[in-house]
Amino acid sequence: MDVDAVSIPEVTLRSGNVEAIITASGAAVRSLTVDGRPLLRSFPPSVRPPGAANIVLAPWPNRVADAKFDFGGTTHQLEVSEPELGHALHGFTWGRIFDFVATDDGEATLRTVLGPEPGWPWPIDVTVTYTLIAQGGIQGGIQGGIQGTMTAKNTSDEPAPCALGVHTYISALGAPLDECTLHHQLTHRQPLDSRNIPTGPREPWDENPIVMDGVWLDDAGVYGNNAIADHGASGGTHVARLINADGEGVALEASSSMRWAQIFTSPQRHLAVEPMTAPPDALNSGEDLTVLAPGEAMTVAWSVTTI
Repeated sequence: MDVDAVSIPEVTLRSGNVEAIITASGAAVRSLTVDGRPLLRSFPPSVRPPGAANIVLAPWPNRVADAKFDFGGTTHQLEVSEPELGHALHGFTWGRIFDFVATDDGEATLRTVLGPEPGWPWPIDVTVTYTLIAQGGIQGGIQGGIQGTMTAKNTSDEPAPCALGVHTYISALGAPLDECTLHHQLTHRQPLDSRNIPTGPREPWDENPIVMDGVWLDDAGVYGNNAIADHGASGGTHVARLINADGEGVALEASSSMRWAQIFTSPQRHLAVEPMTAPPDALNSGEDLTVLAPGEAMTVAWSVTTI
């Protein structure tokens, strides 16, 4: 289906001063505002989200080198979806039209089945729920925004590899990126080669905060340098904050199982902070890759709120 040539279903959620528009394309948040000020990059209706803006990422995020990986003793050849580098990028969700299965004023749930596809024999049932967070509370202590949860279930009769992510482009209430500062909790950077595939050992990521004036990033980082420590069991979260010159901004909080993030500045000077459960090319390295038994599921959660 040419998703740029059809009317793509979407729903508008409202709660108090918070409004979100959810599109079926990639189960993305097309617009998120509090008091009319944006927390995410927005884009027009009925188009494939530009630059994968705010889509969910499954059954893998980021890249698979040369669109090929080995699993279960078999070599799997995926379709190349990043032709300039020769990789398979961001799973099967970019442009996929999800079904809305439940909606009300403040919540929407979408669902699709990813696979089988060329090089991917496993059907993965993906459900995404968005819930608005209304601003208010005692002395205004609750910040407005949205929470997302995603569950991926292996519905095949064989074990299946899986990793999840979300491609959020955060906005400090509409301020130009060059007037903002990024505060992150990534402790180590994973060096990438010229094709954006991991190479060499991790190194400390000491640049924090990052004054974004003139800065270009396309970097993978991890919270904690040990591949086992802090991996999901703690129930904690990781937070990135983009702050404007007035000290206001946006916070992106992700569940601890999303212990990786890619940080990327687009040519249009939008900032993507992409929480992921595994690093780039995890289908080849196996690092932090989840293997779902038949009928098994994994769930991640994230939120985007004002500061």
